[in-house]
Formats: sequence, C-alpha cells, structure tokens
Amino acid sequence: MKLTTLAMALVATTSLGLSATAVWAAEFNLTYSTTYSPTHPYGQADDEWIQRIHEQTNGRVEITAFWGGSLINSREGIDELNAGVADMSYIAPIYASSGYDLNRLTPQFFYGYEDARDVLKVYMALWDEYPQYTEEMEGAQVLGYNVGTPMHLMLREKPFTQVSDLAGLRIRSAVDYIGALTAAGAEGVTMPMTDTYPSLQRGVLDGVIAPYEALKSLSFAEVIKYYSELPHSRGAYPSRAMNAAAWNSLPPDIQQVFLDNVGWLTDRTYELAQGSEDEGKAHGESLGVIFNAVDPAVIAEYSTAFEPAARATAEQLDAAGLPGTEIHDKIRAALPN
Repeated sequence: MKLTTLAMALVATTSLGLSATAVWAAEFNLTYSTTYSPTHPYGQADDEWIQRIHEQTNGRVEITAFWGGSLINSREGIDELNAGVADMSYIAPIYASSGYDLNRLTPQFFYGYEDARDVLKVYMALWDEYPQYTEEMEGAQVLGYNVGTPMHLMLREKPFTQVSDLAGLRIRSAVDYIGALTAAGAEGVTMPMTDTYPSLQRGVLDGVIAPYEALKSLSFAEVIKYYSELPHSRGAYPSRAMNAAAWNSLPPDIQQVFLDNVGWLTDRTYELAQGSEDEGKAHGESLGVIFNAVDPAVIAEYSTAFEPAARATAEQLDAAGLPGTEIHDKIRAALPN
C-alpha cells in the first residue's frame, strides 16, 4: 500500500513537472490568421516561419494558425487585426476598399518595372524614409512584406510584339491596367478569374493579363497559345502584422526575434511564389505555349500610358497632405534602365 502510494506520488510529481515545463515552453500563445491554405506558397512561408519563431525563441512562443480565412477573411483584415480578432494576421492593405492611402495607392507607381526584386528594394527604401507608411497601420507591427511577381500578357491568336498589336482586342485585366489597354486601342474587361477560362475558350476574350503560375493553377495553358512578357507590376505591400496589444505584451527579446525574421519571411514568401511561377511556365511549355520576350523600347512605350492615372493618384495624395508626387517621382527615377 505504501509502495502504491509512493508510486502515485511520484507520478503526480512527474506530471506536475511536465505540466510546468509545458507551461514554460509555451510562455506566449499567439494566434495567426490567413486567408490562404498551408499548401499555397504564402501559406507554406507562414508555416515555415511559425516553426522558425518557435525554435528561435526556444519554444517560448507557440503560434496557432487559422488557415483559409476561418478567423479573418476580408479586405479589411488590418481593421479586424487591430480589433483583436487575432494576434497576428496576413494583411493586404493594397486591396482595401478605402484608407491606408500610401500603402494602397503608391504600388501603382511601379508601372514598367520588370523585376519584382527591384520593386521590393525601392519600396522598402520608401518605408524607411516615409514614416507615414507605418503610421497608416494604426500601431500594428509589420512582420513581413510581399512583392507580387509581374503579370504578363496571354493571348489566344498571336503574340504581342508592338503596342499596335493590342488594337481591337478584349483583354481580361485588373482595374489598374485598363487605362493603358484603352490607350492602346484594346478593351479591358474586369471579371472574376474563375470566369476567364471559359471566356477564353469560347473566344469571348482574346487574352488575359496574369502571371506564369496561372498557366497551371487556372489551366490557362489549355486555352491560350502565346505568352508575351509584357510586364504589369503588382507592387509591394506589408503582408503580415501583429496587433499593438499583442506586440506590447511581448518582452524585448521576443520582439527582437520577430523583427530579425522580417527579412527572412519577406524573402521566403517571394522564393516560394517564384517557385510557383517557374512551375507554371514549365507547365505552359509542356502544353505548347509559345513564350516571347518584348523589346524594352516597346515596354517603355506601353508604360507611358500608365503615367496620367498615376500622376492623378499622386495629386490626390498630395491634396490629402501626403507626399504622393514626391514618392511617385522617386519610384520613377529608380526604374532600372
């Protein structure tokens, strides 16, 4: 009886010790929300980042991920984040319906940029120079940035080699690109990407502006013949953040681990996204899609059509007391020759 009691005491003591260790190991329990799945390139980067933070804090930080928009799922995700719906979240102020003016509007100033890395380099310099970017985030701590790989021009019947080739074509496009298409004599059409495949298949559309990865992920390689590398920059934006209350609850050494990984998360997100681009291009090649480079002079000519709308946006920012024209001019001056 005494041995049994002793054994039970030892078990209880051991369990208590393990419980105490577990509590210590998960000193900070944080939630992370994203609209993406863990198999999407952005979700893959998040999953690796979550493990990295756990390891680099010696297990003191435990992050529970909520995938697929199960916790925060809207274009106003930064508002929900700051309201405390989650401690951390994937955010996209570039797609917000209003507010976050510098973050939302200045990415369109990168028209004509061909390399996403160049976009990111210039954008990060602007973040360092202009505190208004951070101020728009209402105190949330940014933990990572995204830069979109450029979209290009997919066409059904013939390749694009000069601006006049666009005349009379109907092209599925994001709103930001419609002005340039109109200036070239094309009709820009906005429609969900899910409706684009059948519209291309039936000839309702002549083409679509989309990235390489869409050749595979959206099966566009089945319904287009030519992929012309006419760049349509998607700019950069803060993409992960922690709300101010959660951030302020962390001690400086834990905060520093997150800060030390901002560059890593940004780079890893880009690397995985680029991997999807490479897979999409390879898939297109396997189905006989013909890829063609576009003369830099033609790219420059096409890009001039974006300037009037960009200038108007810059003036709109100026009128709101923000350095719109100043930022526009710096982005244009930094465009690689």
